[in-house]
Amino acid sequence: MKNRLIQFLVLAIAVISFASCNKNDDNYFDANKQFELDAQAIKTFVDAKLPVAVLDSNSGIWYQVIAEGDGAYEYKSKDSIVYGETKKVPVTPKISVRYTGQLLDGTVFDQNQSQEGMTGFLTQYIPAWQIAFFPKKIGDLKIGGLTVKGLSKGAKIRIITPSYWAYGNLSNGKIPANSPLDFMIEVVDIK
Repeated sequence: MKNRLIQFLVLAIAVISFASCNKNDDNYFDANKQFELDAQAIKTFVDAKLPVAVLDSNSGIWYQVIAEGDGAYEYKSKDSIVYGETKKVPVTPKISVRYTGQLLDGTVFDQNQSQEGMTGFLTQYIPAWQIAFFPKKIGDLKIGGLTVKGLSKGAKIRIITPSYWAYGNLSNGKIPANSPLDFMIEVVDIK
């Protein structure tokens, strides 16, 4: 019993010590403030390099549709249980894309320009790509995509996304934390 009491006291002291160390506001990440900083940086970038881009005010993503695509892909929804309730959710397509990803300073951090492109399910990619691909709505289900019909085979789009819809305050390979990203995406296939 005495050992348990000592263990509990040591644990309590450790928790209190840790909590008191974390009261430093310098370590607090403010996602809203970062979003504002990203918006300013992206606006400056767009004004200088992509004046024809359009701002999606819901997401803060700027985009330019370069090619519409064939329009043949039809986005669908299905019933799914979400937190114990049946709700409509979008069906996730499998995509094949050629793309280039850059930082706003022009540094290429990733790309795939092969004939067949990179293939995977859309949910495997950052939220900015999901917003770019999905339509604004599927039937009565509001999705919040950038375009009315979403992307289809042959579509080309350029998106400039705040870090919030990419990797946030985490670094990822050549991508520093809190980095807005610039993507050129060409849809090779979607099913």
